[in-house]
Formats: sequence, structure tokens, C-alpha cells
Amino acid sequence: MKLSTKKLLLVSSIAAALVGCNSSDDDNNHVSDQTISVRLMETTDIHTNVMPYNYFVSQEVNETQLPEWGLARTSLVIEAARNEVENSMLFDNGDLIQGSPMGDYMASLGTEHVKENTHPVYKAMNELQYDAANLGNHEFNYGLDYLDESLKGSEFPYVSANVWKVDNSLEKVSDAADECEVRITEEFYETAEHKYNPYVILDREFKSSNGESYIVKVGVIGFTPPNIMGWDASLLKCNVMVSDIKKTAEHYVPKMKAEGADIIVAIPHSGLNDNNDEFAENATLHLAYVDDIDAIMFGHDHREFPNTTGEYGEIEGVDAELGLINGIPAVMPGFWGAKLGVIDLTLTTKDDGETWDVDHSKSTSTLRSLIPNSSNRIIEDLVADEHQGTIDYMSASIADIDVNMNSFFPQVVPDLSIQVVNEAQLHQLMKWKAEGVFADAADDAIFLSVSAPFKSGRNGPQDYTNIQEGELTNASVADIYVFDNNTPAVLKMTGSDMKNWIEWVNSNAYNSLPLAAGERFLNESFPGYNFDVFFGGFNQAGEGLLKYTINVEQESKYIDINGFEYTETDNKQLTSLTYNGVEIADDAEIYVITNNYRASNVKMPGVDKAVLVKEEAAFNNRELVQYYLQDSLAENEGDTALAFPNAEVFQLVAPNTDSVWFASATLDEAFRCVDNGITGLSTEKAEETKAGTEGFTKFHFNFDYSGEFNCAAKAK
Repeated sequence: MKLSTKKLLLVSSIAAALVGCNSSDDDNNHVSDQTISVRLMETTDIHTNVMPYNYFVSQEVNETQLPEWGLARTSLVIEAARNEVENSMLFDNGDLIQGSPMGDYMASLGTEHVKENTHPVYKAMNELQYDAANLGNHEFNYGLDYLDESLKGSEFPYVSANVWKVDNSLEKVSDAADECEVRITEEFYETAEHKYNPYVILDREFKSSNGESYIVKVGVIGFTPPNIMGWDASLLKCNVMVSDIKKTAEHYVPKMKAEGADIIVAIPHSGLNDNNDEFAENATLHLAYVDDIDAIMFGHDHREFPNTTGEYGEIEGVDAELGLINGIPAVMPGFWGAKLGVIDLTLTTKDDGETWDVDHSKSTSTLRSLIPNSSNRIIEDLVADEHQGTIDYMSASIADIDVNMNSFFPQVVPDLSIQVVNEAQLHQLMKWKAEGVFADAADDAIFLSVSAPFKSGRNGPQDYTNIQEGELTNASVADIYVFDNNTPAVLKMTGSDMKNWIEWVNSNAYNSLPLAAGERFLNESFPGYNFDVFFGGFNQAGEGLLKYTINVEQESKYIDINGFEYTETDNKQLTSLTYNGVEIADDAEIYVITNNYRASNVKMPGVDKAVLVKEEAAFNNRELVQYYLQDSLAENEGDTALAFPNAEVFQLVAPNTDSVWFASATLDEAFRCVDNGITGLSTEKAEETKAGTEGFTKFHFNFDYSGEFNCAAKAK
């Protein structure tokens, strides 16, 4: 820290003044006109998208259309933003090593590989000189050993304040013999041992407005969604513990100040919504009310902040246009490196540079877009081997098909991108049944599967499953099931539970008819990956065994929905639910295979009263798809062609409505499928937004189910 002659004279004069009088002197409240401007930059939810390359389309397409993502492209924005200022820092928020084909490829090489070789994300990030990073939930998807070995390749510190080592000496939640959870008390925070550093205080030399340099102590604290204990239970249970984000911050932020942190930057992998829940997944709002946090660089839900979409308009204390939460500057730069989050802080001093404070009234939050048609060759070259390995790995052929598998319209027309997953899950469920796993099941018990469209525009107007060339590859399986951390789970429930589950999906997915002027049919705040569709297999005639009908003109059963808080009514949109032609009774015994993420949603109607009867950690749901395809090919005795008839499991009815509209994919293949007679759909290709994001296309649906359900494979 610089101590100038001017400072020494000032100290002496103040001391003399104190001797001479007891009055309140202006010197006691002296505020220097020195300031420091510091630029904080953030990436989040990179999901191993280092290269600007779409592994789900051909190399020819990639050569003519540079994808709007990739850390190699973001790096140019980082460089430009750095060059504009004297002082800057760079952080990553998490969800880094999983979520793209390159992440899949690296995981396939295993822990031993990352022991000997730096993970490609860290090759790139070390080159970009990150200052610190936080652990997201997807960091834990491949297990603790893989994560810890990968982190050794990082040349910058990691923080995660609410992930702890298991300590069996602490007070347990219950006396159950297999109980690993402990009570989170103040004693816990003083006694338990962290799995990772909770925070770091970095000494950074910054240049001030007077041209002199000063050491500023920058505290950085990170947080991981507590839900990892449900999402990755098979990997984490009894191996780590988690604590509530806000309570953990309230414990550690004062310690950081006591240790001399001038400013404190929180980098929670946690979204923004209005809730008061303990152990909240999305707790960014809570953090903004923790004293002494000066900036929040958040992520997790793949949205952008600040923004002008109005999506946060009802949350008290949030100024989305200015990027402020309770007056604290905050950013969330979307996903995959498509944006860079930038917070410019103004620091002031009352003691000529001994300590510094943030003037929040002069701090700003912005998002920076990518530089058009540009990518950083240095970063690309660093990961060239892993990039080519990913291409080779993902292009391996599995089977031939005669249909397009896509997720363009799953909320209105049953599609194969969901059904193939359901077929694979049900295939495994029936294997377990044959092995006697459900020996106590009633003779008339019904065995079903449930899944959702995992790519349905969350990450932009091209982010849809789009298998069009008549071939299934490793890339196709990843395209159908993007979450390679999901493992199978089986719930036992009643017919009434199943009906509530379907009503819950209906209540969230569809806006009530008739629509108001300009209103779209689909509720875009409800993610596609939560649009669960049930499946029951086929009868001997090749027809789907499970059928259900939904009248979307009737009032929703669940209203006033906020997360898993809601008001339940007597309304019903589900008008028919049959299995093999017979209505499913409320007291029917049902076994449903799903994934561990959905099975952990114990507050969700339908799941709330179900009983978890089996979990399997030996393989994940994506692998179930691969196993199912392998078994199907084995039954074909060498024929590589597989057929996928559509089970047509659900139908929407609206007797008094001619047509509704919604926004979906802007892809030539979506237009081709509609033009070739997919039932009830049409488009004039008008541009629309979806959840505030531009570039989508407006489609119409007229409730006609008399046409085709499958889109034929594109001719080669």
C-alpha cells in the first residue's frame, strides 16, 4: 500500500488539531477526491463451450455460420473491455466442465486423463488470466474425483462457501441409521470443514484518479445451489454437505470485512426470483440484502441481467434496466459465453487510500455482446486436440432412421425426441420388473415412463433437438438427452397422483383460453425441460397403450403458481386418461421411471405423495438411450435400420377456439416439417420473441390431429 509524504503530514496535522480542541472538525469526516474505477467482468454457464462450433450439425454448416457462443469468441470481448480501463478483474460463475459435446468427450476419457492433462476449459481460462471462479451445480455431475482432478488445472482460485466435508460428529437431522444430514446451526459454521475455499481476499494494485497506485483488497465469495444434494445424490450423499446461501453469506461476509476486504464481490451460481425459501436454489435476491456485498455476478438460469424484457418487473427492489438489486450492481450474462457481464465500480476513500469503499450510486452494470464474425485463434489452437476428439467421438454412427427427431413443437404435438427417451426408460423399467425388483407390485399395476423435451429454445432460437439426416449418432443421443448427470429413479404412485402431475404440467405450460389480444398460447416462463409427457409402450397392434386428452379451454387446476407454491382448485383440464383403452382409476397402482432430478421435486403435485422405490447410480438416463438402441439393434439381427412410430400419447382440445400461436425454432428444418403436413401446424415465418429473447418464429396450431405426427427424415 502506498504511504505518501502527503499522508504523513495529514496524520500529524490531524493529531495536532485533536489536541487543540474537542469540536467536530471537518477533518474527521474528510473525504478525499481520489477515486478508483474498477471493471469487474464475468462469464457464466460456459458448459464447456470453448469453441464456437455446433457439434450437432455438419462441418460445412459450421464453416458458413459461426455460432453465437464459445469462450474463444468471448475472449475477444474480454480483451476489448480490459483495454478500455486501467483496472479490471475477471471471474467465472460456474457450470463449466459439463453440458456440451466437448464436456461429454472429456468425461468419457475419465478421471485418469484429467490427472495427466489439463482440461480444455482451463487451458483457455488460464490464458485469459481469470482472477477467481465459483463452482456451479454441474461441476459435480461427474463425481468429486473428476471435479477435484480437473480443478488442479486451474491457475486461479475457486470458491464455494456452502459446500462442506461430511462430519459425522455434528448433530444429525434425525437418528436414522443411514442419516448423513446434519443440522445447520451457528455451531455448524464454526465447526464444520469446508470442501473448497469459502472465499478469497485478493490483493490487487489499482491505479487511482490521481495517477498513483494503491493496493485494494478484493473479497470474492461463491455459492453453489443447495439442490446438488438432490440432483447428484448418488454422487454426493454422505460425501459432502450443503448450507443455505443467504445464511452462509451472513456468516462469512462480516469475517471478510474483519480480515480487511475493501470490497466484496459475490459470484453465486444462483438465479433471481422472488422467494423466501431456506435452501433456495435461486437466492440472488437474498444476497443483495446481506450487508457489505458490493457487487453480485450471478448465473445458473441462463438469463440476462440487466435487461429490458420486464421479466423481473414484479420483484421488489429489482431494477432490471439499470442492473440493480437493492441498489447493488448485478449482472448475469446468459450462457455459453454469448455475452460478457460487466460491472464498473467507483471506489472512494476517506483515509487517502488506506481503505476503500464502493460508491454504489456511481456503479453501473452492462452486458457486452460478441464481436461479429470473430474468434480468438489462440484459444482455438489451445483446445484443437480436444475439439477434433469431440468431433470424432460425436460422429460415431449408431443406427439408421427414416424420421426426423426434433423438439420444435412438443407442447402441442407428441414428438419423438421425448418418446425415444421414454421408450428407453420404460425398456429399463421392464427389465427390472422381469428381474423381480418390483415383486410386491399388484397384478394390475401399471408401468410407465415420463420425460420432457430437454432442448426447447432455452438457449436461443436454434437450441432445439434437430436430428434430420436419417441417422442416429453419439451426437444424436446427446441432442436428445442433454443432461448427462440425470440418473434413473422409479416412483410408486396412484392414479390420482399421476393425474395431479399432468394437471400441474397443464397449469404451468398453457395460458388460459381464450387468449387476450397479443397473448401467446405457451407460458414461456415454464421451461421446456419441465414439460413432462407420460408414455406406456405399445400394444400388439402397434398402438400406444397410454392416451390422455386435455381441454385447454377449461380453467387450470393450479393457480397463483410461484415455484412450488400454489393454490389448488377443483378445476380439471385432464378430461380422459386411459391405459389399454380403460380409464385409469384414482386408486390405480402405478410405477413411473423418471430421472433423479424430477424425483427430487418432492413439493411438486404428483411427486409430492409418491414413494421413491428405486434409484440407480450405475448409469445415467442418457446411457439408457444408448443401451436401448443397442438392444433394439440386437433384435434386428444385423439390420441397422430402426423404426419409431409415434405413440400419440396426448391430444389437446379446444372446442371453441380456431387457432392459437406460440414462438418456436427459427430453423429451416422446423419450416420443412410444418410445410410437409405435421398435424395442425402452420407458419408465415414471422419473427417473434420468446421469454424476452429475439429471433424466434411465430407458429400457429389449430387443434387438428388428423395429419402426420412424424416428420420424415431429410433426403440426403
